[in-house]
Amino acid sequence: MPLDPSATLCGRYVIRHLHKLGSAGAVYLAKDNLLGVRVAVKENLLSGLEHEQQFHREASILATVRHPNLPRVTDFFVLEAHGQYLVMDFVDGKTSAEWIADNSPSPDELVSILEGVFKALSYLHARLRPVVHGDIEPSNIILATGLVPFLVDFGLAQFGQERVVHATTGNVLVSPSTDPRSDQYALAATIYALLAGVPPPDSRQRLTSAVQKPPLRSVRDDVSPHIEEALFRALSLQPHDRCVDIVAFWHALRSES
Repeated sequence: MPLDPSATLCGRYVIRHLHKLGSAGAVYLAKDNLLGVRVAVKENLLSGLEHEQQFHREASILATVRHPNLPRVTDFFVLEAHGQYLVMDFVDGKTSAEWIADNSPSPDELVSILEGVFKALSYLHARLRPVVHGDIEPSNIILATGLVPFLVDFGLAQFGQERVVHATTGNVLVSPSTDPRSDQYALAATIYALLAGVPPPDSRQRLTSAVQKPPLRSVRDDVSPHIEEALFRALSLQPHDRCVDIVAFWHALRSES
């Protein structure tokens, strides 16, 4: 059951209204009475040890990251008979899908606007213990004031294998159990959907049937060949056929070597 407006959590966070409701969690706009600022309070709506551990993992990940295109977690607590909550920066803006519906950017303009998402993912993937977002979609990219993009909702985020630095050469050896290139696939599918108005065929459909990726330029004739080529490479079913990392994907979209 949603929290009542004006409810106060921990004697500090005053709920204003429900901002977003999903199957796994609810996000509220609240006021932090201690600091006098607006915050987002996320409530875990799923019970069970696995869900509770995943929610705590989300809080742990966001509490350790500092990036201008990622929300910052400032608090985490558990209330008996209520559940788990995390408090983070409130990102005020429109989802990328909502913004696209109200505007008509060219494909190159859209790619430029999303640069901060690429930077955020590069930062997450390059951490000593890489972080894979795991749920990139149009609704999880918020365009705030000045069209600053924020990557939100880390409810499915996972840690990859810890990066091992060779003591003598300084080389970094990475074999993540969760492949960061899954984020590349999801971001490519998101950009495709924003440009075409419909998502590309699901990867499972493509694996089990003859369904192929429809040419993007048949839907948007203003899509340049290098953008279509970069998206289709990132949408490869096999991770090793995609760009080597998210930075290489960005350069391919920009036709930069």
